[in-house]
Amino acid sequence: MMNELFTKYIQGRCNPAEKAEILDKLGSSAPSGDLLYSLKKHWHETHGIEVDETVDFDSVLNKIHHSVNLLEEEEKKSHYTLLHRFYSWSRIAAAVVVILMASVGVWYSGHTGMFQKEVFYTVSSVRGQSSNVELPDGSQVWLNGESSIVYSSRYGFRNRNIDLDGEGFFEVAKKSGSPFVVKAGKVEVTALGTRFNVDAYSDNKPLKVTLEEGRVKVSHCDEDIEMEPGMQVIIAGDGMKLKKVDTQLFTSWHSGKLIFKDELLHSITHQLGKIYDVEFSFETDDLKNFRYRGSVSLDNSILKALEMLRFSTGIKYEIKGNEILLKK
Repeated sequence: MMNELFTKYIQGRCNPAEKAEILDKLGSSAPSGDLLYSLKKHWHETHGIEVDETVDFDSVLNKIHHSVNLLEEEEKKSHYTLLHRFYSWSRIAAAVVVILMASVGVWYSGHTGMFQKEVFYTVSSVRGQSSNVELPDGSQVWLNGESSIVYSSRYGFRNRNIDLDGEGFFEVAKKSGSPFVVKAGKVEVTALGTRFNVDAYSDNKPLKVTLEEGRVKVSHCDEDIEMEPGMQVIIAGDGMKLKKVDTQLFTSWHSGKLIFKDELLHSITHQLGKIYDVEFSFETDDLKNFRYRGSVSLDNSILKALEMLRFSTGIKYEIKGNEILLKK
């Protein structure tokens, strides 16, 4: 019965009551034997491996429990709803599945050597949402809307390599002799223990690496630049440029706030569009070059953000469905 229910959960066919039952069992400090059997059976069936009754899945489940508890604590801290932007139970359920499969895969490959082939895991956030994930080594990653990371079953054992598409803020756990490497296209950012942001959206704008704490090395086209806190590297074409910046203008989004300092309205609406899942248009092109100084709290709705903009600048707006027209 439990095996059938767990299979339904993995396939996304559970009703609310069944989902609640699975989450309750996953979060239990003393998991039942049938759940342990279901986890083991599902893992072996997924990867075409014959069931080995000697495999100790208790240690794997302990790691899963730890991750579930972390997610539950984050859920308790998040009381606001921004178009359901941050942690809802449905996202926790999805994250549990990602953690379950990734944790079992990494543990199994590292301790049994049974995998002959490298396995890759993807964590994504859709447009209008941000997400946070803890990697197997304890490093934290915040993904902005429409962003994703990919890492392998060898992460933490043979390397700490991450592929990024979109924008991510990284808080890297220190691990002697094992550099943390973020790859975004042809650009590599290498760190040992630090806090930095990589803006690598593929929309024809320069890629930006902003360092908040620690030291990182940015590599591109056979050129390396070592960064210090408060610096930003801008990569356009084959060239890189280093400059000093106010880092909170580029990293504050991961903590629920956008800060602007004489920012072009076109750039501001680009960021708001990703976060709130809306499309902006302008009545006249000269509005795009309007500059704005202020901040937007992401626990507010898009209407509150637009009202703040109208009050500060006099710019008016019209809303039609998912589209917002800005005009004088």
